[in-house]
Amino acid sequence: MRVLLLGGTGIVGRRVAAELTRNKEITDLILGGRNYEKLHRSTSLLGDKARAALLELEDDVVLSAACVQADVVVNCCGPAHLTELPAAGAAIEAGVAYVSLGDDYAAAGGVANLSERAHATGSTAVVGCGLSPGITTLLAAFARDELDDITEIEISMAHSYRDLPSPAHTAHLLHMLGAPGASISDHELTVDTAGGSPHLAYFPEPVGWVETVGCGHAEIHNLKSLGLQSMSVRLGLTERGAMDALRALSRTPLTSTSVAQRTLNAALVLPPRGPRWSAARVDVVGHRGGRTATVSLGVVDHLVNMAASSMSLAALELGRRRHSTGVKSPAEAFDSRDFLARLGGRGTRVARLEPVPL
Repeated sequence: MRVLLLGGTGIVGRRVAAELTRNKEITDLILGGRNYEKLHRSTSLLGDKARAALLELEDDVVLSAACVQADVVVNCCGPAHLTELPAAGAAIEAGVAYVSLGDDYAAAGGVANLSERAHATGSTAVVGCGLSPGITTLLAAFARDELDDITEIEISMAHSYRDLPSPAHTAHLLHMLGAPGASISDHELTVDTAGGSPHLAYFPEPVGWVETVGCGHAEIHNLKSLGLQSMSVRLGLTERGAMDALRALSRTPLTSTSVAQRTLNAALVLPPRGPRWSAARVDVVGHRGGRTATVSLGVVDHLVNMAASSMSLAALELGRRRHSTGVKSPAEAFDSRDFLARLGGRGTRVARLEPVPL
């Protein structure tokens, strides 16, 4: 299996590259990027399977030429609102499989519009195979299977900024709280300003209680076809001071990533400071046996572990060419129970959070 890995010198990309090169199915790993020194350093550590390819996502010709050399394109580049569409479009045009971290609402919608083209070229594209979307989408599908029908989904994330303090992550957090946030209310898709309606959510230990706010994320595209009465996606940082700073910065349109990163790092010293772990929880409300029932599931790990493990598993699955063509959500492309079980084998385990009737 031949893999083109975009963003393979970043924090998540390096971990994905290491996992893929250890797999016997991978015969060729092409690390694509714009910095030759970083690419060469990474490939020299990965062994004979890995080689470097200088490319820019803005250069359609070079990117397309790299895509046709692969069976699957793995996109770990960020931020997604800038990198998703060019990478996905090139992979689809090349007729190869595509998988990404893909956590931006607008970009995911743009890729979804390429589904007919993916059918025509024989490509299978799965946008969003990190923690969120990805693991969160699979948790929702897992919970759905335990109910007769579902009416509501709430997805909550708690990131530790110290867990992944990269420029791309900072840029994404800024964009996610500064861009419009989509939700479903009374069966209607609504788009409103992100960062509002704060409330506490409980996550598996050691994360615990974290204040979360509404945000725009790609799960809405993955799950809106379920005919839900309501759905929302929420985000909080385990470091309260950094979260307050992030919300303020997201309302300042001229804030640069470097300024935001320095501000957030300075705010990390303010109490209360949560643990250096990230988590997600998914609450699915529906009916079982004629009664209202809620299934609540959670996951906690370091963000890079959850993202890299999920991306690696998805890349291997798609590279085997066992899937129908088109643009799909993780829940459409993979069996949720099997995928989550294999994640558990890599150390990322799912917890059941039992609601208490009051």
